[in-house]
Amino acid sequence: EGRLTPALFGIGTVEARRSYLIGPTTAGRVHKVSVDVGDAVKAGQLLAEMDPVDLDERLAALDASIARAGSAAAAVEAQRKDALAKRELAAINARRYVDLGEKNFISAGVVEGKLQEQTSADAAVSGADANLNAARQDLKRLAAERAGLLQQRDNVRLLAPSDGVVVSRDAEAGSTVVAGQSVLRLIEPASLWVKVRFDQGRSA
Repeated sequence: EGRLTPALFGIGTVEARRSYLIGPTTAGRVHKVSVDVGDAVKAGQLLAEMDPVDLDERLAALDASIARAGSAAAAVEAQRKDALAKRELAAINARRYVDLGEKNFISAGVVEGKLQEQTSADAAVSGADANLNAARQDLKRLAAERAGLLQQRDNVRLLAPSDGVVVSRDAEAGSTVVAGQSVLRLIEPASLWVKVRFDQGRSA
């Protein structure tokens, strides 16, 4: 409120310097609109919500996949421990048989067989390491997919970017909108100004 003392006269339009078009980032159907024209809203307030379609089901499926991948990684970890134990036993046996072979207690063929067992045990450990790494990478991939899907799920909730007033409601529940299309328009009342035309001849 204030007292005006006009010095110039003209015809003008009240406009907002800062306004926001609130809409979805992907095409979809409007599920509900929670505010109306003229409502004052706070930053972060829920203004409207898009239909999530099958996002919740896809999240549930990803959660199941992550649990399964975790079980697979645990199984591979157990196989790796088993392979490590077998490699240690094969190494001990190989050393003992090499020592016996050097003393001519056993034939060279038996020693070579034990050395081959050690080589096979080393290969089994390398394979288990590779399988474990692959299982962990799969877990990371699924976690990244879930994070992306969660972000997509959060985007169906249209929130106010700042305090303001709703000045237009461009879509109603049930309407289909494309990515970037406005559902609501919001302005900051503190940024209002008047765009006006002055008649230079009359105002001297």
